[in-house]
Amino acid sequence: MNLDPRTGAESSYPPLAPPEWTMEIAKAEHGYRVALLACSGKPMCRIWLHTEFADGDAARSALAIKARLWIAEYLARDHSGSTSMGDI
Repeated sequence: MNLDPRTGAESSYPPLAPPEWTMEIAKAEHGYRVALLACSGKPMCRIWLHTEFADGDAARSALAIKARLWIAEYLARDHSGSTSMGDI
C-alpha cells in the first residue's frame, strides 16, 4: 500500500501510510471494487470506486491513492469523539 501504484516505487504522494495500516480489496457487484482499511487490525473505513476495472491491479492502484489520502486526513484530525465503525 505504501508504493506508488504507477511505478511500484516508493513515493511521498499521496503520503505514505504508517505500517500498521492495511488495505484489502473486495469485488462488489458489476465489477466495482471496495477497499477495506484497517489500523492494527481494527476496521476504520471503506472506500468504494464506482468504476468497472478490467483487472484487480488497476483497481488496487486507484483505491490505494484514495486510501492513502484518507489515512493522511484521518491522522491529521482530532479524535476526541467516537470513531467506531458503524453499519452502513
